[in-house]
Amino acid sequence: MLSIPVLSVDLTRDIVNQKSAVINLMAETSQAYLTDVKTFFEDVMIHEQEMETDVLPDVALPHAKSIAVKMPFIVVGKYIDGIIWNNGNKVKLVILIGAPENANKEHLVIIAKLASNLADDDFIQDLLKIDIQSVANKIRGLYE
Repeated sequence: MLSIPVLSVDLTRDIVNQKSAVINLMAETSQAYLTDVKTFFEDVMIHEQEMETDVLPDVALPHAKSIAVKMPFIVVGKYIDGIIWNNGNKVKLVILIGAPENANKEHLVIIAKLASNLADDDFIQDLLKIDIQSVANKIRGLYE
């Protein structure tokens, strides 16, 4: 399986007041895997308008295929008090996935592997209990 870089970002009270601020920070954190942060951010936000990404309790999975992505990556962020995402729903863990525009099914494999593990309530609870770097390491381990 393709090795996927998994980055972590610290979410703080001053960042988490808006979903767009969280996604922007996560996009900036993934700069090494992008040709243009702004384009990727905009692609993620367009996808957010098309589809709700907070379909799991406590977890949001924003993602996009974008011409700005050089190679697939994941960025994780956590704010235990919760970030208002869609329809007043609060999420505690945000997992941003970026995939190149021309990716065949790579991003679907990434999402499917992650989703199958996130379907396990115990896995989610473990992620919510550990520090953000440990979350990144645990998710990275799914792809090694």
